[in-house]
Amino acid sequence: MTRSHLALLIAANLIWGVNFVYAKIGVSHFPPIFYSALRFALLFALLFPFLRWVRGQMRWVFGICLSMGVIHFTLMFTGFAWADDIGPPAVLVQLAVPFATVIAIAVLGERPDRRQLSGIALSFGGVLVIGFDPVVLDYLDAVVLVVLGALALAVSTILVRRMHGVSVPNLQAWLALISAPSLLALSMLLERGQMAALATAQPLHWGSVAYTAIGSSLVGHGIMYWLLLRYPVSTIMPYGVLTSVFGVFAGWLMLDDQITGRMILGGLLVLAGVIIITARRLDKA
Repeated sequence: MTRSHLALLIAANLIWGVNFVYAKIGVSHFPPIFYSALRFALLFALLFPFLRWVRGQMRWVFGICLSMGVIHFTLMFTGFAWADDIGPPAVLVQLAVPFATVIAIAVLGERPDRRQLSGIALSFGGVLVIGFDPVVLDYLDAVVLVVLGALALAVSTILVRRMHGVSVPNLQAWLALISAPSLLALSMLLERGQMAALATAQPLHWGSVAYTAIGSSLVGHGIMYWLLLRYPVSTIMPYGVLTSVFGVFAGWLMLDDQITGRMILGGLLVLAGVIIITARRLDKA
């Protein structure tokens, strides 16, 4: 990989890491499910020209929209809103990788080997270390929501593996089209204060919505898709853990988050498990 392409890859992960900070800013002002609806509404306004019906693939597309767009973002952004710090949630999102491996074993009949099992054990061991941190215990409900959100994301990755012939912009357009009204309806049912949040929103809050839609979805995924057209997946995937690393340090620098020794140890265990699982998947491929 050339230096310029490596810089782009790191930049994409940096964009996604900083996205945790902007998401926290957004959900600290807007109700979290309503914030997710705003994000997808803006994304659809940008991507609707790419919307196409793909015969034979729409059941997978709709399943991805439900598991990722509605369930994952509802749980994740609500978890971020309830958490005092973004560091643990930023790391725990990576649990989507071991969750997806467990689902593939249980549902798809894949046979695990020792390396995969050790990666799964390390990841969930890291969760226990983080969860029993006295600081994290104050917002343990937020941690549970983020973990469940990672599980929903894992389900969507399994569905993506079944899908063929759907471009990334088209999938994102469908994701936005289905998720925005679904999340809005869910917000009207479960949340309060949406109109007040709109009336009092400052440029920073609207910038948060724009960053998550444009920076994270369009620019970040655009860079990654462009690189995947040029390099093997095995070259790209291991860098994914940088997203959580950047997220933790962005929270520390920009939001003055606490970082304890237990958080660091648990985070390293989770990320080590993810790297082991990812490397094993790529070896098999």
